[in-house]
Amino acid sequence: MNKYRTYMLLLLSVLSLSLQAAIRVTADAPQVVAQGEQFQLRFTVNSASVKDVHSLAAVNGFDVLYGPARSVSYSMSNINGKSSQSQTSTYTYVLMAKRKGTFTMPRLTLTVGGQNYTSNAVRVKVVTDANAGRPDARYSQPQAVRPSSNTHISNKDLLIAVTANKSVVYEQEPVVLTYRVYTRLNLTQLSGKMPDLKGFMVKEIPLPQQKSFSVTSFRGQNYYTTVWSQYIMYPQQTGRLVVPQIKFDGVVVFSNPNEDLLDAFFNGSSGSIERHKTVIAPSLAIQVKPLPAKPSDFSGGVGNFTIKAIAKNQKLKENETLDLQVIISGSGNVDLIKAPHVEFPASFDTYDPKMSNNTKLSAGNTNGSLVIDYLAVPKTRGRYTIPPISFTYFDTQTHTYRTIKSQPLTIEVAKGEKNIYSDKQQEILARSDIRFIKLGDAHLHTNDEGFYWNSIIYWLSYLGLAVVFILAVWIVSRRRSISSNLTLMRSRGANRMAVGRLKQASRFMQRGQSDAFYDEMIQALSGYVSDKLNIPVAELSKERMAAELTSSQVAEDLNQSFIALLDQCEFLRYAGGADKETKMTEVYQQGLQMISKLDAIIKKHKR
Repeated sequence: MNKYRTYMLLLLSVLSLSLQAAIRVTADAPQVVAQGEQFQLRFTVNSASVKDVHSLAAVNGFDVLYGPARSVSYSMSNINGKSSQSQTSTYTYVLMAKRKGTFTMPRLTLTVGGQNYTSNAVRVKVVTDANAGRPDARYSQPQAVRPSSNTHISNKDLLIAVTANKSVVYEQEPVVLTYRVYTRLNLTQLSGKMPDLKGFMVKEIPLPQQKSFSVTSFRGQNYYTTVWSQYIMYPQQTGRLVVPQIKFDGVVVFSNPNEDLLDAFFNGSSGSIERHKTVIAPSLAIQVKPLPAKPSDFSGGVGNFTIKAIAKNQKLKENETLDLQVIISGSGNVDLIKAPHVEFPASFDTYDPKMSNNTKLSAGNTNGSLVIDYLAVPKTRGRYTIPPISFTYFDTQTHTYRTIKSQPLTIEVAKGEKNIYSDKQQEILARSDIRFIKLGDAHLHTNDEGFYWNSIIYWLSYLGLAVVFILAVWIVSRRRSISSNLTLMRSRGANRMAVGRLKQASRFMQRGQSDAFYDEMIQALSGYVSDKLNIPVAELSKERMAAELTSSQVAEDLNQSFIALLDQCEFLRYAGGADKETKMTEVYQQGLQMISKLDAIIKKHKR
């Protein structure tokens, strides 16, 4: 018995030594970086069964901006009947060099299978110029927030700050309100709604849905930050106005270092942990000062503006349209300005102006322009002058009301080609609202012309209505019969459903979402055959699809190619490696050609 026990201990020792020899932890970092530059320090281990990581608390000469961020890759191959598989775990830190010198990066210790493994040591040289000593060096900066291995969320890990570009403003003077997110975690969702503000008119500034994070220092800590939402507020009351607190609901995703990749795959787990966090954005007070006594011609504008008037056609003929455009531009409440009054000559017919504004945010201020189109129609010829257009606004720089004017415009109106009035009559028209009776011969017609009772056109119209009624009844009845035939409807919709799924797969391919791409390709291929050949979903299998395609006169080689393409999509969907990304374009083109060939053969068979 003792002899067998000794053999077992020796065997276990040999296995342990072989396992220990097979596990390798490799450290990688740039050899030369610039002072103040951000770079990545990676530790790679050829195993996905890492149970414990002794994280780097501090690195001499460097700030640890983030880490460790864990990623796992898994690949499988089968060559000449021999299967092999490999697993790799990578732990990434983001560091920033604080001072010049040559530093040795600390080693990282991992626990795999109850044994501790330590990485090799790497040296990094920090210089003033990033290009000194390394001509091919590139600036490295993380492009997205990485998950943390710690699932506890403190108020310092995720917070929202609110700022205003001005704290003291005049009534109607715009205020830009900014909500900025600071996080050290992988923030995937965040939602919060601005409540109805008392005393403000609010307009939200459109921002990209895809947020871009950057690294910054805030309150002595390093964070990933982005502007989450912005608003333009126009105070409608005076005094101290308060923007209340806003509650944001966020979702943070953490990687689970204690979960094996194979276990996560076969158990249907994503290998990550979600945590919900409620973040309160603080309130903010704005002091609003009243405007001085308003003049009678006050336009409602508060800020700093300029005015310009343009006549697009200064030379025209009688009864033609004059297009006069007034442009008010500058910084301030462009959205709330009233259209100024234009004094047109008495012989001009005028219409209500059309206003369009374009407001944008620039360096924390609201800039834009208000374009006002005035239309007028001159009725008599002559030379006219449109006086300067006045615009009165409150200047926030001088704290006074200012009146600015455009340049005067000269309009020349020539005699129209179809003017029916004499010179004397035109002089009277210029001083009167009365118009003369129509002069000239009038065209009269008898009852036997055109459309009348008992004429040919009269009876043809009845016949046409009867034909339209019969055609409408036939179309409705045919649509009802087609709709009642579920098999026919499903077959007709197969192409439309396949095209929609292929378009969605193309979008996934452009975004680099390989798993979603291959899943959508499987749905497009199998869904097309299921709908086209009326195969129930519960009975959908590769054997059934192959049999139905054969009965539809699909050639055997094309049938096998279809099944092989499905097998390839399923394999790439769950496998890893570089082929998963690079083969998306090839698989997509094969799917398009396959559905096109099958559609032509099945349609020919049905005919």
